[in-house]
Amino acid sequence: MIEKLRKINNKLIEINRDNDAELKKQKIIQKLLKEENLFFKISIEYAYAILRDLQIPESDIKILYMELIDAKNVNIYNKYSNQQEKM
Repeated sequence: MIEKLRKINNKLIEINRDNDAELKKQKIIQKLLKEENLFFKISIEYAYAILRDLQIPESDIKILYMELIDAKNVNIYNKYSNQQEKM
């Protein structure tokens, strides 16, 4: 699931090449997402902020966060990657 967040992040980096503030933010997120267990190590507030910055819809953030910290579930994020691939 973290790999799908990385793909979203990479697309946002490409899209924001000319927006220095957004590009800087996405580059920071890119570094953070290199950590496989990132969402187990950070606060829920920080995790939500990252998901918002990755343009995950607000109504889906809680569900996605729960999936990220629950290693048993792996399929919930498929719809988000499909949405981002259309960008």
